[in-house]
Parts: sequence; C-alpha cells; structure tokens
Amino acid sequence: GTTSRRWRGASEIRFPHRLQGALGKMSASNTDSAVFLTDSDDEIRRKIMTHAFSGGRETAKLQRELGADLEIDVAYQWLRFFLEDDEELDAIGKSYGSGQGPYWNTAAVKERLVVELQKLVRAHKARRDVLTDSDVDAWMAVRALGAPY
Repeated sequence: GTTSRRWRGASEIRFPHRLQGALGKMSASNTDSAVFLTDSDDEIRRKIMTHAFSGGRETAKLQRELGADLEIDVAYQWLRFFLEDDEELDAIGKSYGSGQGPYWNTAAVKERLVVELQKLVRAHKARRDVLTDSDVDAWMAVRALGAPY
C-alpha cells in the first residue's frame, strides 16, 4: 500500500477512539476498556468482538441498505490507525460503509482488527522477551542527549 494516509500534516493527525466509542472512557479498574500489550490472543478477540463500539446498523437488512457509520465505528477507526495497507483499508471502508461486499458487517471488520492487533501484540511480546536487565539499565541511564543548545 501507499503511505499517503500515514504521513499527513500534524494538523490532520487523529487518535483512535476508546474501545467503547468516543463517549466511553478508559479505566484501570475495567480491564475491558482497552487492549493492553500484555493481553493474550483470546483476550484481544473477546474485547474487540464484545466491547468495541459498532457503527453498524441494528439489523442485517438496515446494514445492507445503509451501511455502517464509519466515523463512530471503533473497529474501523482502529484499523485506520493500525492497518498499514491503504488499499485494503479503502476496500474495507467502501464495503462496510455501503453494507456490501466481504466487509459488509461489523463482525467481519472486528475480526480483521483482531488479526491486526494480535499480530502487533505478539511482535511486541517477542521483542520484550529478549530484553535483558542490562538493556533496560542502558536505556534508562541518565545521559546527555546531545541537543545543539
């Protein structure tokens, strides 16, 4: 895919919605309010499939007629943030937003997000698992940053 979406001007940067949608809130006491870098594949799937706010319609008939509201759909918004393939994202948006094609419904879009998040979290865990205490000590050491001023 292209990188045009990823490198827009700073004034256009958007952060993804909270898992429960724009009006929801993250909470340390509610572990279902976010996906964490320590979550298992099963936890990620459960959180996305049951807690990610949907912009899909109330019935399959309405979804096929009207399509989803992409602006409020958490799975789609998170894919905008995490999916690197712009062409795939555009295809998902067109399919889901129209209620037609392979991503016509919420479950298909959520499942695509689950795959992407599981891949990201697994990669993070693999990099974290090879770190040693000396790596962390070196990274945390107080040192001059070499700023020109």
